[in-house]
Amino acid sequence: MQKTHLALLFTGLTLTSFAVEAGPVQDDFSTWISNTYQTDFGGSPYLAFLELAPRTKTDNTLFNQIIVRPLLGYKLTNKLQLWLGYTWQGEYNEQTDFEMATNDAMQQVQWIDNWTSQLNFQYRFRLEQRFFAHEGDVGHRMRHRFRLVYSIPDSQAYLIALDELFVYFNSIDEGRLARSVQTGINQNRSYVGVGYKVTKNLNVDTGYQLQYIHNYGSPDVTNHVWLTNINVNF
Repeated sequence: MQKTHLALLFTGLTLTSFAVEAGPVQDDFSTWISNTYQTDFGGSPYLAFLELAPRTKTDNTLFNQIIVRPLLGYKLTNKLQLWLGYTWQGEYNEQTDFEMATNDAMQQVQWIDNWTSQLNFQYRFRLEQRFFAHEGDVGHRMRHRFRLVYSIPDSQAYLIALDELFVYFNSIDEGRLARSVQTGINQNRSYVGVGYKVTKNLNVDTGYQLQYIHNYGSPDVTNHVWLTNINVNF
């Protein structure tokens, strides 16, 4: 239980820091669908992962983004994994189509541990080198995520909660990204949902995610997201 209390304390402190710093805020509502596919090639230490994730914006009226994220990983132990990958973040609008896409190189460390027979804990630390469209500067960003999954006894259902903090290490001070790429906290995502293990290889969860985006010189954004994760493991 001590580990659970520490994770919950971290989440509370993160959200409190945003509440203290927040100025004028704009609200939005979105729908995100994350499709993930992961394999260990039949029990080997090598891993492969692919995420495909379309997203909407403007009170769920406009399609605006799709994430394509392939990764390759290696299990150092049963609990510790190392990953290398790439993210294509397609930013869509009718005028430019996907010309403003962002390309990220990324490195990741992941720790997965069963604290009890019902409670699974995951910590993920990710570094990203972000190459923006029509920008000479590279954005360097850190992400760290805590996730708890509680399997409901005598059931295929589970509860899930996570918190992920995004922090930039550098700033872009001119051009269209001057208000979004600045040293310090970039955003935070907190998610709670309910899931179901459809088969041994397929599980689905859905719920509410609060995305708080911290901007500089313009209003922050509170994005209320209905998020569905469809996960295939083979």
